[in-house]
This record gives sequence, C-alpha cells and structure tokens, in this order.
Amino acid sequence: MTQNQRTQLASRLKIYHCAIALALAMTAVIPGPVNARDQTPTAEEKEACTQDVFRLCSNHIPDRTAITACLRSKQASLSQQCRYVIFVRDTDKRSSDSR
Repeated sequence: MTQNQRTQLASRLKIYHCAIALALAMTAVIPGPVNARDQTPTAEEKEACTQDVFRLCSNHIPDRTAITACLRSKQASLSQQCRYVIFVRDTDKRSSDSR
C-alpha cells in the first residue's frame, strides 16, 4: 500500500467516523414519542386545576410530578374541569402505551 493510498484511506475513515458521530448525535437530539401525561400542562390545563391544587395539594408546590400525583389521588374531590384534564391526560397515556 502506497503512502497516497494510506492517506486516502485515513481520510475516508475520518469521514465515516464523522458521519457515524453525527448520526448518533442526531438520534440523541430527536425526542421519542411524548405522552400527554408527561408533557408540561398548557395554560388552559393549569387554569382548570389551579384552585384544586391550592385547595387540595398546596403542600406539594412547586413539584409538578407530586402535584399531579396528588390530584390523581384526590380525583373525587376535584372540580369538574380539573377532573376532565386529569382524565384526558390519563386516557392519552393509556392509548399511547397500547400502540
């Protein structure tokens, strides 16, 4: 193998390594499917549940995960609007899990 051939091979290997690194980086950046249950609540969802959070789960503020778990555990005491938000989020989670 000549020096020129070695140089060309090294250049190709460098390009291949860069291409593989780029592909791995892109895979890490592209998010997988996100469930409605796991997404940040919208302004409308927050508005629907704010009073319930203060009334029933204020000791969990500002932990969003704990607040959501608290609201789920007290579903019978929730306002109709907040109960609907929790139901829709849970339904979307179950339907996306079954796919």
